Amino acid sequence: MTSPIADGVMAATQRLVQQAMSGQWSEVPKTVEHRRELLQQLSATASPQDKQWLGALQQAMAESDAAVNTMSQADGVAPFAATAPDQAAAAAPGGANPLASSTLEMLRLRR
Repeated sequence: MTSPIADGVMAATQRLVQQAMSGQWSEVPKTVEHRRELLQQLSATASPQDKQWLGALQQAMAESDAAVNTMSQADGVAPFAATAPDQAAAAAPGGANPLASSTLEMLRLRR
């Protein structure tokens, strides 16, 4: 699937990564909300054949939100409102989030 909205979701994800990498935690909630709104727009216009792709994108977004939340807490920042609890649970079975841990470790090694 290609669309300006999908491109916007990917651009917002890139912006979120840049904000997390540079410690711009005050900007993260706004970017997360913008990305969530774009994904909702994309969901509303998706065709039936796009549902599997869209589901994968939603899961990736939930995992990304959880990883950024973990990184912000490691920097001593209060957690922001992440993806809906049911999506976050799908992204982190059993409450553990190996993606967040590995992403945090990667960032620590880069410093």
